[in-house]
Amino acid sequence: MPTHEVSIPQAKWHVLREDVLMHPPLRYGLIGCGGFGRFCLKEYSRMEEVICVAVADDQPDLARKTGEDFKVHACASPQELLERTDIDLVHLATPPFTHAALATAALEAGFHVLCEKPLATTMIDAERLVRLAAERGRVLAVNLIMRYNPLCQAVKHLVESRVLGDPLHAMLINAAQDETLGPDHWFWDREKSGGIFIEHGVHFFDLFEWWFGGGEVLAAQHLARPGTQIIDQVQCAVKYGDSTLATFYHGFHQMLRRDQQAWMILFELGTLRMKEWVPTELELDASLSEAGLEELIVLLPGAKVEVVQRYDKSEREAMSRHHSRVVDLRVKLTEQPALPKLDLYGQMLRDLLRDQINAIRDATHLRTVTEANGLSSLAYATAAQRLADRT
Repeated sequence: MPTHEVSIPQAKWHVLREDVLMHPPLRYGLIGCGGFGRFCLKEYSRMEEVICVAVADDQPDLARKTGEDFKVHACASPQELLERTDIDLVHLATPPFTHAALATAALEAGFHVLCEKPLATTMIDAERLVRLAAERGRVLAVNLIMRYNPLCQAVKHLVESRVLGDPLHAMLINAAQDETLGPDHWFWDREKSGGIFIEHGVHFFDLFEWWFGGGEVLAAQHLARPGTQIIDQVQCAVKYGDSTLATFYHGFHQMLRRDQQAWMILFELGTLRMKEWVPTELELDASLSEAGLEELIVLLPGAKVEVVQRYDKSEREAMSRHHSRVVDLRVKLTEQPALPKLDLYGQMLRDLLRDQINAIRDATHLRTVTEANGLSSLAYATAAQRLADRT
């Protein structure tokens, strides 16, 4: 496979957004023309920063159909796409067991890489990829889009502000659908998917680390569906810092119409809840001072605020964790993004790609998602998998 450095053509610059001077569009190729790859292709086509040059899939007919639908060139194979010289970045929307080999080939060919999660199914392969990207001076990003959700960003601000005190416990319950995952689907084959912690859990391991800092997996379990070898339930416990315990549950066993997720963070002064795997509503119930409420409103400027109760003078002195507290009122805040769920999901995908493009064009740009996050999220997942295998 030819190795070459890909340069971005220095055509006439133009303004894409007010007060932002941008380079000509980055050229990318898509490998993986399944439903998610096509969804990304549709979302990226709305961006002025990128243009799709070619698509490929290990099923040539699927690549051909995608090329026809999106009016781009369809390669006969991923190998053919990787031999092109008119591409700057390769997007891998393929199953996990293909990531290591395809990302290696793309990096060795001189391309930047955007890889669907996980970066690889083993730490050895993932670390090798990160080293290769550094040696070649290429950006290697994993599509950990949760950090780009405005509600998830609001949670980070709340945690960092300490306006609600320490986060003491966090929980994710993911009761996912398996209606589209037949018994022979690669998802159930651990050699291909890595298992639920690795294939799916990396999203949430990454997000919780972003919120709470570095953590340690304490325990993990999994269960096989009775009478089968299909592992469809996993759970684990993680400790973050000195104050926060967290639990993750992932079960793939629901009807499509019953797919559901629940998030909860218990702070010293309040409880935060969200729903759905791409959260579209944040609810906060807290007891705090007037000054604390003012700080919350600054942190969540678009939130709807309801004062549930104003404590009288005799109730304002409180105690928890052997600390004296002064609380003036109990409030409920509700925050919603401006976009419906599917549009929000698309915006998150575009924001992540735009973040990586900015880093490709400016080495000083600080990315929200980096190679280190791809490694770290996989490290939690593989640690949980090892512990679950021992039980």
